[in-house]
Amino acid sequence: MVEGTPGRVALVTGGSGALGSVVVAAMTEAGITVFRESQYDPDSRPMKFDVTDPIAVNGAVQSVIEIHGHLDIVANLVGGWHPQPTLAETSNEDLDYFLNLNLKSAFNVSRAAAPRMVEQGWGRIINIGAMPGDKGAAFNGAYGISKAGVLVLTEAMAEELKGTGVTVNALVPSTLDTPANREGMPDADFSAWVPPAHVASTILFLCSDGGASITGERIHVLNRS
Repeated sequence: MVEGTPGRVALVTGGSGALGSVVVAAMTEAGITVFRESQYDPDSRPMKFDVTDPIAVNGAVQSVIEIHGHLDIVANLVGGWHPQPTLAETSNEDLDYFLNLNLKSAFNVSRAAAPRMVEQGWGRIINIGAMPGDKGAAFNGAYGISKAGVLVLTEAMAEELKGTGVTVNALVPSTLDTPANREGMPDADFSAWVPPAHVASTILFLCSDGGASITGERIHVLNRS
């Protein structure tokens, strides 16, 4: 068990994805009760909600609290990427896709959960950034804009919640080794990509007592092997 995690309750968005499923398994092994969006419920009832709909998100957060009395951890893992043209060729629809899925989802869930965490004096909010959000990259403009927003969201909320017992951090992995990324970039060197387990272990540390003093950080997770 990871110190300080047993008995905690987490809401993981994107919990059925390649990264989310690994994070959920690691949290469960650490003694955390996990609600994963669209998958997990203690009575085997599916928990499905639209992370881009603020009303649906508020209802999901309230449901977790009604069942367990508290919500301690939010991991905003839902997100998406696909190959992009230049920004001059990017459609409004494509930009909206990335902003809704990557940025608004994290904003909605964080905004709903933060006041409850402040009330109880303890909380962890973990977002997922990306290298193109850290520094703009060609042919990743729309995606990078959405992920840059996630990083600013993280830093601004961390500043606002200082001294409350609630931390907010963003992990910034280099390319994750997932089936979708392999399909989208078939000629890449997969050995240089980050295994989802590396991200999961970093998230668990942030959820532990040892992570209490870390907030507002962009934590880069790289495969240097």
